[in-house]
Amino acid sequence: QNMSSNNDNLTHEEALSRSKQVANVRYKLHLTLEDKQPDYEGEATVSFAYKAAGEGASSSSSSSSLFLDFITKTIHKLTINGNEVKVDAEALKRNRVTIDSSLLNKEGSADNHVTIRYTNAYDTTGNGFHRFVDPEDGHVYIYTHFEPFYAHRLIPCFDQPDIRAPLDLTVVAPSAWAVVANSRCKETSSSSGDQKQHTFEPTPPISSYLYALVAGAFVSFEDKYKEVPMAIYCRRTLKSKMEDHVKELFTITKEGLGYYEDFFGCAYPFVKYDQLFVPEFNMGAMENPGCITFTEGYIPRETPTMMQRQRRAETVLHEMAHMWFGDLVSPVWWDGLWLNESFASVMAFFCMAAATQFAPTAWMAFHNGYKRWAYREDQLSTTHPIQGAVADTNSTFQNFDGITYGKGASVLKQLVAVLGEEGFRDGMRVYFKRHAWGNTTIQDFLKALQDGAKNASLERDDWPRLWLENAGLNTLTPEWSAENGKISSFVVHQGAPSTHPTLRPHVVHIALYDKGENGPVLRTVKRVQVTAKASTPVSELVGEAAPSFVWLAHGDHVYAKIMLDATSLEYARDNLDKFPDSFMRALLWSSMATMVRDAIVPAPQYLALVRAKIGSEKDNQLVQSIIATVQGTIANFVPDDMKQKEKELWHAECLSRLSSFRGGSASLEGTAKDEPITWIRAAAQSASNAAAIENMWALADKGTGISGVEIEQDVRWTLVRSSLAYSVAGARDRLDMEISRDSSDRGKRAAEGCRTSVADAQVKAEAWARFTSSSSETASRHMLSSAMAGFGWWHQRDLLAPYIGKFFDVVHDIFKNRSLESAEDFYGGMFPSYALSAPEVLQRSEALLATLDPQNDTVLRRSLRESIDDIHRAAACHALASSKK
Repeated sequence: QNMSSNNDNLTHEEALSRSKQVANVRYKLHLTLEDKQPDYEGEATVSFAYKAAGEGASSSSSSSSLFLDFITKTIHKLTINGNEVKVDAEALKRNRVTIDSSLLNKEGSADNHVTIRYTNAYDTTGNGFHRFVDPEDGHVYIYTHFEPFYAHRLIPCFDQPDIRAPLDLTVVAPSAWAVVANSRCKETSSSSGDQKQHTFEPTPPISSYLYALVAGAFVSFEDKYKEVPMAIYCRRTLKSKMEDHVKELFTITKEGLGYYEDFFGCAYPFVKYDQLFVPEFNMGAMENPGCITFTEGYIPRETPTMMQRQRRAETVLHEMAHMWFGDLVSPVWWDGLWLNESFASVMAFFCMAAATQFAPTAWMAFHNGYKRWAYREDQLSTTHPIQGAVADTNSTFQNFDGITYGKGASVLKQLVAVLGEEGFRDGMRVYFKRHAWGNTTIQDFLKALQDGAKNASLERDDWPRLWLENAGLNTLTPEWSAENGKISSFVVHQGAPSTHPTLRPHVVHIALYDKGENGPVLRTVKRVQVTAKASTPVSELVGEAAPSFVWLAHGDHVYAKIMLDATSLEYARDNLDKFPDSFMRALLWSSMATMVRDAIVPAPQYLALVRAKIGSEKDNQLVQSIIATVQGTIANFVPDDMKQKEKELWHAECLSRLSSFRGGSASLEGTAKDEPITWIRAAAQSASNAAAIENMWALADKGTGISGVEIEQDVRWTLVRSSLAYSVAGARDRLDMEISRDSSDRGKRAAEGCRTSVADAQVKAEAWARFTSSSSETASRHMLSSAMAGFGWWHQRDLLAPYIGKFFDVVHDIFKNRSLESAEDFYGGMFPSYALSAPEVLQRSEALLATLDPQNDTVLRRSLRESIDDIHRAAACHALASSKK
């Protein structure tokens, strides 16, 4: 079975040619799955009408011969219109089954039938057809994940999004298993032995990456939305945990379906709504119509904070938006991926803000989760336009990034500000009415929006070209002056980096604040059109009383780096914690963090500001965001000679915050637990010497002193890992104890990361040998990634110094010889980020980059360029901090 991504690729040219050659495609698939077998049996029939040489595709073109995509272990029989033919072995090495056109009916509408009987192995990467055995009870769980180009790991098919087809599915599986697919099961019957046959209704015509099959010893919970049956599935060993969350999940699902049906003017387009939480899932979730799969990370083992629950709700609503945008209407090709994902992302937040209990903090979560991610990636040398050519399916993987999701979604939020929410809604209703059960491009989307919104400003302002076809992040800066206490002039200056100099039109909402007795008071907000020029005068504000503070992005509708004028910056630093609106405070904290990243404010100065202000912050979601930023700041932007001190100061602050919750007699319940849980997690993560770690273990062993709050299992694993990494006495006994306490697969993965954390040369050598061995390709991807996550520690950088050179010696070969997923996991886990300040890391990165082929080494080149960017940014921040000692 050939799993190499180098051989598993489809070019856009090939897809264009193939879509011209076939029509009226249908798939019929019969699978036999057995409980203990590592392989499965399949028989697939692909039916289609054939149009010779693609009616316009050159018959001499290498892309004009017709083929099915297929990865398999063994093909037992291949027939074309009843004629048994020999499989082309060379083509199969490239994961293709060629179809001899001389055996095809060429009468436009006449049917052709290609049937393949085969045996295949399950996948272990989380993609394709993944099999998992629960270590707690031995039960088997199997699921598909096909986006963007994995359907052919299970089904021989035309694996491209614009060849939509119904799937007629029959599955024989153990009688005790649940078997779930896109459509309803119309019939079950006994099969041989202890097996049962499940026959499903054919799906509507959908794209191949959306087919889904989930099977195994799942338990289910049922409900209904109007006449649509709904179910939630999870593993048996997670049933008791899931029971705590089912009610909230069904509530969010019903709220979302009601909101989207109204907003899109279109009923839910599929026959059921099943949500399945599956093990070792690589993504947050996947929008298979009627059969949505989720990571089990959304079933918390401990009490989840409101922020964790909101993140899960956002994912539920993101996948739900795809039922319309992505499933009912799909992209023609993978250059539409950004729009598919960005739309679902931003719609999830519009829905959350309008229809759920998470409304108060929805847009704060959008800014922290999506917009800041986009700002970071848009300032890397590897940034790219939102809309761009995707040459092949391998290139699709590169665009699952902060531009695709974060910037795209942020720009769509700006587009809603341009059109107005009602105009955007009316445009979407036109879109779904016009394109249901079809495939579209960005042009189709924009045309529907303009037609529905009756707004020609997008064409007038050259909006699509400026925003979608040009990379880069603009900077917006206010400049104003006052005479006799009133604004006499107000200008918004727009800048862009020299590498991406495009200026753009922006709809901004300018807020003026006055000084009040208890802090800033919002006086007025003006909607202003900033032109695609270096300066835009704002006459609407001339004559207003001079404010204490000006903010250009009220409501955060803008995608741009927002700068503060000198008066506002000084006021913000003194009053940051006094702004009455938590979203405004979040935007200001984000702005401060940006100034650290841009080497404008020294990292220790920012960290001191956090320690001074965070105790008065009452919005726990904002607190968690600040904590995450602090952790990244200490790791990346504090010089080595100051890092340990900053770690210890931060840990002391975490303990101080934690102590403020002690002494109460009443047991904390519900969201009241969020704050102490947040600080316990932060304290555990920041413990960076033996005494601090032993102190945290005392809280675990003797109790936190906070009624109703104990140390969670995941925090205990954090402490075990740190104990081993910092050589705390009794650390190995702690590891054995936690292995006994937690026999779940999560526990096994955590233990893997603990074992590689040990500060011992032999442990590191054995781990390195394992990670670089060819056998790692077939190991569980999640187990291997967990082990890699424990390898590199900043305080172990002297011990790890030999692995800087070793990494650069092997990484190119790993990208050439392993699957793309495996190679990217290796790079992400083993790049020597623990030693960013070491000159060797930069030297070897630049030297390797210079040797790579721009055509064949695209993913490794991109990874190296981003690492080099990170090194240079860190160096600038270190230099600033050192100069301000």
